[in-house]
Parts: sequence; C-alpha cells; structure tokens
Amino acid sequence: RGARPATAEQALAARRAVVAVSLRCAGQACLQRSIAAALLCRSRGVWPTWCTGVRTSPFEAHAWIEAAGEPVGEPYPAGHYRPLLSVAPVAVQRS
Repeated sequence: RGARPATAEQALAARRAVVAVSLRCAGQACLQRSIAAALLCRSRGVWPTWCTGVRTSPFEAHAWIEAAGEPVGEPYPAGHYRPLLSVAPVAVQRS
C-alpha cells in the first residue's frame, strides 16, 4: 500500500536514528543507511524518495533519501550525483 510522502524533518529524524544505532550506517555504508532510513520512515507511515546514482570524474556510486526533491542529511547538494534509480512515494487511492 502507498504511504504519505515523508517530510524533510521525518526523513532526517529517521536517518539520524539509524546512524545513532548502527556503526555500519554511521560510516561509509550509504546503501545500508539509505535503505534502513527509508524502511524506518515506512514503519512510521511515510516514505521518502529512495535514490541511487553515480558521478564520474572520479567515479563514485551513492545511495541516499530525498524529501521534497532535496537530499536529506547529505553533505552534497542536489545534482551532485546523477540518479539512476529512485523509488518515490505512491499516492494512496481512496474509494
């Protein structure tokens, strides 16, 4: 089922909670951190946009969450990585 889009505050709170309890997620493990933060948001009834992307020169891959089109808790500005895949919230259809 769909979930409401996460606000920047909700997404940042989830990211901070994940980083606080996991040494792996607090370090360089961006994939694990972003998935854990997204799933924590989902357990709270909201969903951020989960993204993975790359940059060249030098090549780097990265995974992160976004809210309102902006990266959450990241040191890089929007557009630093070229998104390859994103999973956005799906609107809930009520009958």
